[in-house]
Amino acid sequence: MNSDPRNFLGRISEFFINKYRVVYLILAALVLMGVNAYMQLPREEQPEIVVPYAMVAVSYSGAAPNEVESLITDKIEGKLEELGDVKAISSTSSNGISTVLVEFNPGVDMEKNLQEIRNKIADLQDDLPEDAGIPVVRGFETGAEPIMVLNVSGAYDLITLKNIAEAIQKEIKRIDGIKEVEMVGGLEREINIYIDPAKLAASNISMNEIKNAIIKANINAPGGNLELDNLQYSIRTVAALQSPADLENIIVSTKNNTPVFLKDIASVEDSYAKATSYFGMYKEGISQEKTVTPAISLTVTRNDSTDTIKPSNEIKELLENGKGKLYPEDVLITISNDMAVKVDEQLADVTGNAISGLLIIIIVLFLFIGFQESLIVSFVIPISLLCTFMLLQYSGMTLNRISLLALIIALGMLVDNAIVVMENINRIRGQGLDIKSASKFATNQVAPAVAASTLTTMAAFFPMALMSGIRGDFMKVIPITVMFAVGASLIISLIITPALCSRFLRTHKVKNKEKNPKLVLIQNILSVLLVFCLSLYAFSNGSFGLLSWSSAVLFSGAMYLKKFKYNNSPLNGSSFIKLYEGFMAGILRDKKRKLSILAVTLLIFIISLSVIPLGLLKIALVPTVDNPNISIVVETPTGYLLDDSGTVVKEIENVLFTYPEIDNFISKVGIEGANSAQLSVVLVPYEERARASMEIVDQLRADVKNIAGARITVNQGSRGLSGDIPISIELKGDNLEELAETAEDFKNILNSIPGVVEPSTSLGEGAPEIQVVVDRQRASLLGIDPTTIGTEIRNAVQGIKVSTLRENQKEVDIVIRTSAERFNTLRDLEKVYFTSSAGEKIAFTQVASLVETRGFSAIEHQDLQRIIKVEADLTKGITVNEVLSTFKSKISDYSVPGDVTISYGGESEATAEVFGELAVKMIVAVILVFIILVIEFNSLSQPLTILFTVPLAVIGVMFGLIITHNNFGMYAFMGVVSLVGIAVNNAIVLVDFTNDLRKKGYDMLDALTEAGKIRFLPVFITSMTTIGAILPLALKDLTYGEMGFTLIFGLMTSTVLTLVIIPILYSLVEEYKLKFQKKVPILIDKE
Repeated sequence: MNSDPRNFLGRISEFFINKYRVVYLILAALVLMGVNAYMQLPREEQPEIVVPYAMVAVSYSGAAPNEVESLITDKIEGKLEELGDVKAISSTSSNGISTVLVEFNPGVDMEKNLQEIRNKIADLQDDLPEDAGIPVVRGFETGAEPIMVLNVSGAYDLITLKNIAEAIQKEIKRIDGIKEVEMVGGLEREINIYIDPAKLAASNISMNEIKNAIIKANINAPGGNLELDNLQYSIRTVAALQSPADLENIIVSTKNNTPVFLKDIASVEDSYAKATSYFGMYKEGISQEKTVTPAISLTVTRNDSTDTIKPSNEIKELLENGKGKLYPEDVLITISNDMAVKVDEQLADVTGNAISGLLIIIIVLFLFIGFQESLIVSFVIPISLLCTFMLLQYSGMTLNRISLLALIIALGMLVDNAIVVMENINRIRGQGLDIKSASKFATNQVAPAVAASTLTTMAAFFPMALMSGIRGDFMKVIPITVMFAVGASLIISLIITPALCSRFLRTHKVKNKEKNPKLVLIQNILSVLLVFCLSLYAFSNGSFGLLSWSSAVLFSGAMYLKKFKYNNSPLNGSSFIKLYEGFMAGILRDKKRKLSILAVTLLIFIISLSVIPLGLLKIALVPTVDNPNISIVVETPTGYLLDDSGTVVKEIENVLFTYPEIDNFISKVGIEGANSAQLSVVLVPYEERARASMEIVDQLRADVKNIAGARITVNQGSRGLSGDIPISIELKGDNLEELAETAEDFKNILNSIPGVVEPSTSLGEGAPEIQVVVDRQRASLLGIDPTTIGTEIRNAVQGIKVSTLRENQKEVDIVIRTSAERFNTLRDLEKVYFTSSAGEKIAFTQVASLVETRGFSAIEHQDLQRIIKVEADLTKGITVNEVLSTFKSKISDYSVPGDVTISYGGESEATAEVFGELAVKMIVAVILVFIILVIEFNSLSQPLTILFTVPLAVIGVMFGLIITHNNFGMYAFMGVVSLVGIAVNNAIVLVDFTNDLRKKGYDMLDALTEAGKIRFLPVFITSMTTIGAILPLALKDLTYGEMGFTLIFGLMTSTVLTLVIIPILYSLVEEYKLKFQKKVPILIDKE
């Protein structure tokens, strides 16, 4: 044994075995730094990423969608098209606003791009309508999502409630880590100046004269600096208005040397701006019986890279201490969306799964190796995790649901290397070598194979860390975290595990017969009880059900058999392994049986690949999970007033009152205009209701279906990483009428397909429109241009904000309006007068006429082309592929207008993108693993033999997903890519041992049989620990369970078949290699 040369890794291990005190210091340092890193890591729900999108929004009050499109949107799109790194440009031109969304290529510098957009828009400013709003440019980031929504309500009017909310808002903004506190609801104070049209016409004063007079009268202006008597004085002209009453005495003009005061032609009213929206909330057990209480909403957003939980707790403390001081005691403040609670719950769930997985690992180790050995091996887990926390902190990452998921995936693999090292040390010391020498020799023997298996695991995960797009930025946290963890475990397994073995294990195991019989009995009973308790807790999910009790009985029963029936004897000599040895010895010497087994395996593999085309396994991007949030979007006919939409919302609220599963909901009327509303519903926790959220959604859809006067859409609140509506059919072209007609037809076709819910088009009917048609020739002759006509019509109808009044450190808008009673009928518009360039009054009917029409509610563009989307949701159990397949067959005979092109977006497009990228990553992973194996074995044939474990794993994946009623989605595909590196690990060690035995003079078939026997237990244990660690995730987590089952079933089949198929394939390749060695010498290794 001692004649084996020391390899590089073996020498490193030997150094630390000899210098074990250094190992103690390293352990202490890792624990201190790891705990510190864990405490400082920010906690959040999901990874914080930069979203490669920018938005430009420009308001143009009163403009119709087609006017917004031509005057604003087209110009902005043309300018933004000049930018580099742009992937796509989309826009929406709706009543009074243009919104343009720019998507950049992944990995660009968003700060730089945002500045370039601002510069482009600044260059465009002069080309936009004069009365258009100031363009707003903003980026997007996940860290900017609200961490909390506060609802302020009580027996006060909305004005008082808003003042209270403003006081709370001011205090919350002072909390460290808070970026913004946005207020919604309440009334906005406004000073309205109502002009009497008759008096205005009689005085021959224009609206512009009134506007300019108010601006000039309401000013505080700097007057420079003046030095007097060696002192410097700053001079200010103070003429700002102090109260609304001051407005009445402003002189707006002088007629015949007589001043005309504002009060002579107008009345001044200190009131409130017309409400464009209102907000109400209901909380079960707090709100008055079945009523929605008017409220003010405060949405709190945190700074980037700030912990979610800390500022949330500080806000709660502020509210608790501020009761009766900051706000009256009878004011009710409820939290409708506390992200900290959600983060705490999700982290607790994932942490619970991790703890369960850790306990299962300990149980497996305790069952198959000794107690001391299992403790030393288990020691790798916490040290590796602490190292991972340090690396996460150093790389600027956070502790979130996805990084914890990655730790669970890595958990079982963390002990793989230590198990291989420990088992080999046990085997070597059993041959008579002292523990220190055995630790050195055994570690040196397996170190290259252990390093190679770790590198292949990292190589499989590495390509996924390069995934692009928003989903890629989210999901790359998994491979990065896994690589950190398994990399740390490799170092610990080769440095710390051998050193601990050499210090804490004896040279020879003490037999039970050498111990005190009573002590042995007590130890055995305690071992069984310990395994029972650990199993019971590991498989519990908040309660001890059938699964936890049956698992406890199963594992404790196995421990009982080991301790009492087999007298704690090592399993290496068990009858099962002997049976395996005899089976393989017979198979390997019978070429026909080898070929038959290989042929059957290949046939099963082909059958497993056919389950998707045959429809036995469905494709869905992400799993459908229970979501406690439900969104109800209401769209009343365009032209409806706010109160009309509110009436529809009240009917929906009355329906919601009948649902016992609802904890609270918020109603917002006037989301994107008076005809839109949204109700955000929160259900009680899943454990407290009898129905799943999708069942409740389906029932709600049926209950609100017959509410008249609105289109009501009910969906689960969030689509998670899918982010896309399931069905989205995109129609592009220039002719809106053709697009609209085709879209309506497609909507009806979708509606006829079973499982399709609430199909709709993105192009709704527009608001009733009154067009002022200008007679250009007559207007020109009378000295007035169309721009002046449009401006004065807008001023008369909508009013002009002319200035502000500052009171109590608040600015109040001053708005000039035509008398409130002025426009009662359509024809009242014809009574508006215009002012010509000569200052003369021109009657409306002299230069213009009115035409009633109705346009579109919004015009959308995609890449500068008009687009209409036909969208729909699906009921549970129906997949996108099924619906699109039926839809395409139904439109096969449909005559699409020549100008219209059809494409498919939504989840279908997302699935194609994600699967296409993952397929590429899988190919890259296979190539990387192959390269590592070629370097390790200095062979081309043996790496190919080892990689055959991947199709063996795929067999288990496909049938496992069918058995567990899962779909094949993004997480399952990621699991398959991961298996490229994980499944080969057992084969690596098996082939490495076979080669080692052949070098020592074993016949090839004997070497394969002996290697299988020697490696049977570590192969079985490492797979069991990996499966055990992931099992709680698969059983308890509906979101990531799909990935858990992929890894579990893939490992199960690859482990079992590796012990049979790899030796068969190895022997066949070696046999055929000899035949072709002379023909292709460059590809064949010469022994």
